[in-house]
Amino acid sequence: MGEEIAISLKNVSKCYKLYARPVDRLKEILLPGKSRADIFWALHDINLEIPVGKTVGILGQNGSGKSTLLQTIAGTLTPTSGEVKVNGRLSALLELGSGFNPEFSGRQNVFFNGRLLGLSQEELEEKFDDIAAFADIGNFLDQPVKTYSSGMYVRLAFSVAINVSPKILIVDEALAVGDARFQQRCMTRINSLRDNGVTVLFVSHDAEAVKRLCDSALVMEKGKIINSGLTSDMVSWYLAFMTVDFDLEQLRKIENLARLGKGLENTNFTQADASHAEITERQTDGNNAQLAVAEKNSLPSKANAETEFKYFRHGDGKARITKTFLANENSQEVDFVYVGDIIKVYIEVEFLIDLNEYLIGMLVRDRLGTDIIGINTCQERINIQPVRTGDKYLYSFQFAINIKPGVYSISPSVAYDQYSMPWLDWVENAVVFQVLDPKPKHLIFGVYHPPERQIDIKKINHK
Repeated sequence: MGEEIAISLKNVSKCYKLYARPVDRLKEILLPGKSRADIFWALHDINLEIPVGKTVGILGQNGSGKSTLLQTIAGTLTPTSGEVKVNGRLSALLELGSGFNPEFSGRQNVFFNGRLLGLSQEELEEKFDDIAAFADIGNFLDQPVKTYSSGMYVRLAFSVAINVSPKILIVDEALAVGDARFQQRCMTRINSLRDNGVTVLFVSHDAEAVKRLCDSALVMEKGKIINSGLTSDMVSWYLAFMTVDFDLEQLRKIENLARLGKGLENTNFTQADASHAEITERQTDGNNAQLAVAEKNSLPSKANAETEFKYFRHGDGKARITKTFLANENSQEVDFVYVGDIIKVYIEVEFLIDLNEYLIGMLVRDRLGTDIIGINTCQERINIQPVRTGDKYLYSFQFAINIKPGVYSISPSVAYDQYSMPWLDWVENAVVFQVLDPKPKHLIFGVYHPPERQIDIKKINHK
């Protein structure tokens, strides 16, 4: 027996007519038979099924069709063609201002909006105190909504949306205007709804929020779903899509080159044994980081694979990361370390153009794709010498691994500078390693484990 489906879209399209001048619309009405409008497809042939209880993130640039898709699912827009089925009470937090009458007070809007969502007067009266407590806007609850700040507006709208016992919750960028504490409360509540089997559609430009919250994600462009899959994979893929200025054809070309082992891809991309490398090091300022640069030959390979981390690569290909590996303090290659160990991440790069300026960086990520540690040569203020076509260098990053036990990945990159895209090369999840606790019964909470810890206890009353 298959999963129960909460939302189903079959061949859904949404078309708008765009008129250059208002009079063209009138002429089309009075003189039928000749179209005077340009046709714009906001959605084009969308097929989508979302199982009950799943949380799905939607990624895409402005104008890609995300909001139109959500409004079509919510029923505030009627599709031009296709079929939309929604199984269960749906609560949507879409554009700021939708669903509330600005002339009504917050209290009146709670009851007005709640009735639209299908609750009875008695149910709303029973839930009102919870709604008011979560919104936490004080006496403004009895003031006209038109006097609210954007943050107050979202507080009340979100409070109504999550307290009407929805089976499906849609959130479209609305939380971006709330303060940090309110956003944290919202995320906690959404996670609680997820645990209780509520289906969630979540749109946000905050990639970390999407990775933390969503089971899977889809990417939209020009009214179409162009990719879908695990959240961490889709966030990485979308980042690559951004680096080629949303040129899907160019990104597919890069992906094909990587699969074929040409251009960007080195089929011998492996971990290797650092003890075989001739390494010259220099100390750097700040954060106990140490970077090394040296010319280097090929290293012996060692296979390593973890299915929960997906290898992916993108960049313009004008430099190639040919090897990446993890080593301990004795320059021995390892695939596991202990909490508190000093480790080195080695990145071998071959340059295919002359460069006077560039940076080398790396990210350590957890299994959800959350960035845990990020270091690069620009951040550490390393004065890198110019390189010439054909040069090959080895860079090493040294730091203490004070993070909780678990499985992590290392993603190295070569960039023109701190802000420009595309990169020269970026390898997602090039190395996967495990962090172990040297004391098995020693519980570690949170992500970061401070290397120096002290707890003092002092009695302050003197009875």
